[in-house]
Amino acid sequence: MALSQEEEMRALLAYNPPPVQGAPRLTEDHSTALSFYDRHLALNLALKRVVYLPTLLRDIAKALDTCLDLLDAQDASLPPINGSFRTTGQRNRTSVNTTSADATSIAELYEETTGANCEAVASTLLFSPQCSTWLSAIAFLSVYGVDDTTDQAFSLEDYSLCLVNDERLVLYPEIEACLSDNTVQLLRRLWKKERRLATWEFLPYTSQAVDIIQDLCGRGSLPRRSRTRFQMRTYPCIGTFQSPSIQAPLDAEATPWLSSRPRRNLRSRKAVSPTDVHPTVKIPLDPKVLGNRVPSVDHVLQHAWVTATRRDSTFIIFQCGNFERIGVRHRASQTLYLSDVVNVPNMADPSPYTELHVNLYMSILDDAMRRAAHFDNQDDPPVRPSKRRRGADESAGRPRQCRKLRSHTRLGDNWALDKPENTISDVFHRHLLLMSLQYGVYASPNPATFFRCGHQPTPSKNKHATYQPDAYMMLRLTSMIASGATGIVHEGTLEADRTDRLPAACKVVAKLAFDKLQKERMRHEADIYQHLSKAGVRGIPKYYGIFEPLDDGPLVLLASHEGHWLRHWIPNFTDSDTIIPKAWRNKFLSVLKGIHKAGVCHEDLRAENLLVNADDEVCIIDFDRARLAPSVGACKREYEYFKLILNGRTIPPLPISP
Repeated sequence: MALSQEEEMRALLAYNPPPVQGAPRLTEDHSTALSFYDRHLALNLALKRVVYLPTLLRDIAKALDTCLDLLDAQDASLPPINGSFRTTGQRNRTSVNTTSADATSIAELYEETTGANCEAVASTLLFSPQCSTWLSAIAFLSVYGVDDTTDQAFSLEDYSLCLVNDERLVLYPEIEACLSDNTVQLLRRLWKKERRLATWEFLPYTSQAVDIIQDLCGRGSLPRRSRTRFQMRTYPCIGTFQSPSIQAPLDAEATPWLSSRPRRNLRSRKAVSPTDVHPTVKIPLDPKVLGNRVPSVDHVLQHAWVTATRRDSTFIIFQCGNFERIGVRHRASQTLYLSDVVNVPNMADPSPYTELHVNLYMSILDDAMRRAAHFDNQDDPPVRPSKRRRGADESAGRPRQCRKLRSHTRLGDNWALDKPENTISDVFHRHLLLMSLQYGVYASPNPATFFRCGHQPTPSKNKHATYQPDAYMMLRLTSMIASGATGIVHEGTLEADRTDRLPAACKVVAKLAFDKLQKERMRHEADIYQHLSKAGVRGIPKYYGIFEPLDDGPLVLLASHEGHWLRHWIPNFTDSDTIIPKAWRNKFLSVLKGIHKAGVCHEDLRAENLLVNADDEVCIIDFDRARLAPSVGACKREYEYFKLILNGRTIPPLPISP
């Protein structure tokens, strides 16, 4: 017998997901929960305190009743049970995996048993209750973000509550017909800035992860964080470096999920520009100063906070299958408020789990819409790295983009932005590289320390080494270009003090490799660059070296910045049916001939690895798959294959051959 509309709604809201079967695994994961990037968040955006808020769940649970009371006052009726509404029968027929305990399986279980149940209900109640059917403007799904960090494997943050469609905001016509122009405009602003509306940190269902979630507010029954400041993990202080402030985004003016309004810090912070003169630095040679890398409560909190800051999320959800905590990020006071532990399959107070998360989704949407109204009063969001096509209007904006890069690097009047060939002699005899991040939400409190491979200093009795400003290089990363299987690629500025003349600075590209395979490929690429450089091959980046930290952090490959991808220069560029200008084709073929003559086969020739600069000089990059001493036949096949690519032919990748 079919249930009535009211019975179906009650049954949905009363639903608790099935438990993950068995006891939590006892295995301890030694994967780091803290990303390299988490240590570079601007100080004025950093987490300062974590506060246990026992009323948080009850405050969140008011959203649904408030909405229904408003609909009753308007004498509005809800749509019949149809469309995307998950009925009791549909839930009973859904097969889910409750035995796997890894973070991905936990996220998929949540997506199927909670996300799919809550999306249409929360969206319809908030945006389109007068619609004739239950449809959703949001979806809980996995979204790949090019700016996501890839060097921590303990938690999974790919999943989030998102505005639908990744190319542009697309709403069902039935929903759009119910929305005011102002609401549609706010949704478009949200999508443009960040379609992921909250941050979910999925942990594996292990005893270690359960302990972390239970201890987020302190061990046992004593919430030690109520009045305790949180200390962000940064790199050790090695000298007097100035960290500029980043403009902090606004909180929503109304926060109904916080019964007591948090104290706002209204003092303005004046941005500080880095000094033109680099200090003398004292480098600790003991890797233990960076602390334990085994996942801990503080590591999980810091990583989640930085991720939410990067996405500008207010809500952070920590989930490991059977247990959960909900957090609210308050930007002005730099505080994370945390709820009680939620027992997912047995949730009853203040409401069953599905009802709690319908309330949560509505709170997330309400907060995002309130903040979107103020987006015009803030700086534009930072440009995200991507591989999308560039339109003609973007290609026409090259001078403005160049000025933007200069402003990000904040070079002083005493710095000479030299061409790479003028600074190369100042680079190779320096073995210490200090790296800071200055883009998006990053403004490194202290730089990270790297040494040229094979040139790490021997620890002295006092366990540190001192370097004068003219003995090291300063690398300021100013944007992320791409992220892939070989690591993360950044644009940056390399600065070097010189005793005999003005300090020098040049634009560079820095590749960061994190895991074992990435590091092996990077070392191989460094060997290829060294070989090609010694052979005098032109049309490739100038290689400045490969650097490693004292701990097990990332490897860094440093090379000159040689221009932009073809998509930057050619409007409506596609990999197929786009013929490269003849002058460029001839130059690219000439470069490949030089590479082959030096005894190297590239093995990865594609549009993303072809650059052109403002002077129409071309460059071939990315040699991590290249081979030394290939056969004559292999070089000939690659050359003919490259000619077809340059003429816009769509063909399968060239198979690797001896």
